[in-house]
Order: sequence, then C-alpha cells, then structure tokens
Amino acid sequence: MDDASGITVEHRPPDEVFAVLGNETRIDILRAFADADGPLTFSELREAVGMRDSGQFNYHLGKLVGPFVRESEEGEGYEPTLAALQVVGALVAGTYTADATIDPIEVDDPCPTCEERPLLVTFEDDQAHVTCEHCDEFQNFYSFPPGTIDQYTRAELPEVFDRWLWTLFQRITAGFCANCAGRLSGQLRSDEEPPRVEWRCDRCGDRAIASPSMPVLYHAATQGFLYDHGIDPTTTPSWRIASKRDVEVEATEEQATVRLAFGGDTLTGYVDAEGRVTSVERSDR
Repeated sequence: MDDASGITVEHRPPDEVFAVLGNETRIDILRAFADADGPLTFSELREAVGMRDSGQFNYHLGKLVGPFVRESEEGEGYEPTLAALQVVGALVAGTYTADATIDPIEVDDPCPTCEERPLLVTFEDDQAHVTCEHCDEFQNFYSFPPGTIDQYTRAELPEVFDRWLWTLFQRITAGFCANCAGRLSGQLRSDEEPPRVEWRCDRCGDRAIASPSMPVLYHAATQGFLYDHGIDPTTTPSWRIASKRDVEVEATEEQATVRLAFGGDTLTGYVDAEGRVTSVERSDR
C-alpha cells in the first residue's frame, strides 16, 4: 500500500505465508539462524540442518526467501527477517507448542484491596492469575508465554509473572499492542465501578483493562518518586506498591486523578479520556 505520505507497506496473503512454514526442514532452517551470530552461507545452513541433498535443500530455502529469509547486504550469505525471528521466538516461548499448568501458589502478602492474606497465583489457559480469595475486587490476569514457565522454580513464578506484566504495560502505555505491536486506542471508563482504562488494538482487536492508577505507576516521574521512598518498582511486585491505603482514584468522564501517598509525601497523576497521563505533580518538592 502506498499513499501520499510516502509510506509503503506491502501485505502478503496470510494463508500463503503460513503455508510456507508447513515443513519441518524450513522450520529447522529458521532455528539455525537463531543459533548463529551472523549471516550463514548456503553450505553452513545445509550443514546446520543436516540435509545431504543440495537440490532439495535449495528448494526449501527458496520457499523461505522473501517473507522469512533474505540475502545479506554484504553478500556473505543469508539472514533471517524480523518475521523469521518472531516465528522462532513464538516456538521457543511455547505460544503454539506448549500447554503449561501449575499448582496454585500462595503468596503471603496482603491484598491491595482488602488487606487479607494470602494472595493466590495460578496459571491456566495461557494466563497468569494473581487474585485474592477473600474479596472479588483484586483480580489480576494476563497472558504469559507457557514455554517460559519451566525456566523458573515455583517460588520464583509469582514475581516472574509480575515482571512480565511490567514489560506488557511498558508497551501498552507507550501505545503499542502487547499482542501484535499495532496502535492502541485508549478510553477512560469512569462509568464503571471501580473506574478503569480500556485499551483496544486498532489492528488485531486485543484488549487490555486496568485501573487508571496503572499508567500513572508506569510513568517515569512516578518511578523516581518510588525510588526516592525506597521502593524499586522494577523488582517490587505491583501488588505491594498499589495497596488501597496508598493509592486513591477519582474519575470523571474527562479525567481521572490518581494520588499516591508514601512517607507523608504525595504524587498526583492525571489521566485523560484516552487513558494517557497528561501530568504528574509531587507534593514534596
């Protein structure tokens, strides 16, 4: 597609692209790139895949050239495209190939809403769940790559899940869909109780829902505020930061006001009708 802005995007039929991947040799070729430090020659690729028939290998490699493989600019061989790297990433992450479950894990931390203990961490249907058994208000659930679970111990998983949530929200608050990297549209829902922000991808339709406090918590000014009060937001689980006694949210149709109180100091963030943080103010300065 080409328009007056000078932006050109060519779209290939999805069925044709995915049909190219329907062969074990071609998947092995993509995996070989993942293990390499740079471009690979025809011979290096064939050796890595372990195929003796040069003509047959050339046929399969030729099918990948274009959407998944290109000749390197230096002419030193072949290299993977972004699509190839993402396919390999999805395979090792277990997105298409793994089905993981864990026994429920109790976390001896108070619920951010009702302050009862413990919190319960589970994983089902490719989603991590952090919930409170004592109230219906605290329900945190989000997708997590199932192939990553067995890289950690049970004791590590609750905080691992939360660090993954951190990476998801960094993308979401920057305006990118966590699923397809498409453009997000946000909406403040002050008519809900409690108020929330909904983001929807304009391309794949994926949705994310969170309290208006979340985009404020992930704002750079808030990170500094938390650090100044002895809290490292990159290692402290979100449920320990956003407890009800420390965070207040007020919302109208046009704006949400979020107040964080720590050590006698207050940070106030403002979220507009599209879920964007417009300003952050500190009372201790």
